[in-house]
Amino acid sequence: MRIIETADYDSMSQVVASLIAAEAARKPDCVLGLATGSTAIGAYGVLSQWYRSGAISFAQVRTVNLDEYVGLAPEHSHSYRYFMNEKFFNRVDIKIENTFIPNGIADDVEEECRRYDRLLKSLGGADIQLLGIGHNCHIAFNEPGPDFPLYTHKVALAQSTITANSRLFASQDEVPRYAITMGIGGIMSARRIVLAVSGKSKAPAIKRAFSGPVSPDAPASILRLHPDVVLVGDKAALSELPRGVWQW
Repeated sequence: MRIIETADYDSMSQVVASLIAAEAARKPDCVLGLATGSTAIGAYGVLSQWYRSGAISFAQVRTVNLDEYVGLAPEHSHSYRYFMNEKFFNRVDIKIENTFIPNGIADDVEEECRRYDRLLKSLGGADIQLLGIGHNCHIAFNEPGPDFPLYTHKVALAQSTITANSRLFASQDEVPRYAITMGIGGIMSARRIVLAVSGKSKAPAIKRAFSGPVSPDAPASILRLHPDVVLVGDKAALSELPRGVWQW
């Protein structure tokens, strides 16, 4: 694993954007694995600016997102499809038909999970997968549990995740209790993984994931077994990670 420490959120976003842009330049028809949440917004903003300046194109790019809330239609203002359209897809030249997100209102959720795994396999996996990390060390919506779930699945969100995500809703009662999420196997199939993290509140999770045991109690710890992970974090987020263990 390689660690890139930045001064703050803005510089972290610049580095993350540069890694994604480099992949799109290297392979114009690449598959980008994307994430939602406030950590990714800055990077999407930078990429949108670079597109408007003519520095980059996403015309041939395909994307796969990690997750979607169960019960929210794509046009719902709190769905992850809506988030991605507003924060990124509608701001660049990507073809919407080449952007893939689980269907949160599928009649058969289990079949939707299987369909999404087939889709990911047909694309050959992501060339680069962007991740964030939860306060409880979840990646995507893979919550702490007895094992590492390999495949896309429906998951009951942990109370800590519901509480953290409630800042985006009018009240905690409006936060969906279930989500469809890519499994650990799908995430680990990416050629490269970029984990973006910002803020002091995430420091304990980073410490636990990268200096504790590899355990499904800390889902992000599995990333230590991937051959190409880049952890991009600001000083506050990396402040509790022991030096000298990884390549900084």
